[in-house]
Amino acid sequence: MLSILKKMLEYIRDYSARARCTRNPNINISPSANILAYRNLLLEEGSKLEIEGQTLMQGSIVTECSQAHVTIGTRTFIGGSKLISANRIIVGDDVLISWGCTIVDHDSHSIYWSKRASDVLDWARGIKNWQNVNKGVIHIHNKVWVGANVTVLKNVTVGEGAVIGTGSVVTKDVPAWTIVAGNPAKIIKEIPENER
Repeated sequence: MLSILKKMLEYIRDYSARARCTRNPNINISPSANILAYRNLLLEEGSKLEIEGQTLMQGSIVTECSQAHVTIGTRTFIGGSKLISANRIIVGDDVLISWGCTIVDHDSHSIYWSKRASDVLDWARGIKNWQNVNKGVIHIHNKVWVGANVTVLKNVTVGEGAVIGTGSVVTKDVPAWTIVAGNPAKIIKEIPENER
């Protein structure tokens, strides 16, 4: 009985979240996109989200300020991963993002103590000062495969057809048609011409 009530509550929450998304002019989700849980789209008022057709979204998208903009292309799969944006995240077409990945386009806090000293007290009051936080753009091009438990940080471009190995931390651009792995991720192999 308890599990039935829990499922009903989840359905109601998801239905409510879906209704909010369809009424928001800043959110454009293709009717052919499959969003597993609309309640996992945690969007700051004024931020933008675009999800193209035939995309399968099983993870979470969080926009942390009104300037944030997340775009996901067609035929893309995002497993149980998180895209967290305060600026701009672009994911292309035919991309595979596995489970446990974190893709974040900002530092969350200043590296300087004097500029982050009041962050917790501000949060308690519902305030976040983004002026002292470094932000960037993440662009994951078409045909990329991001393995499980990968972290992609701000100001990174992942070139077309690249593969990022499981558990990697990507801090620099990844050239097209290469395989990278490690912490920090480094090129370990090029993908042959006949497989591009």
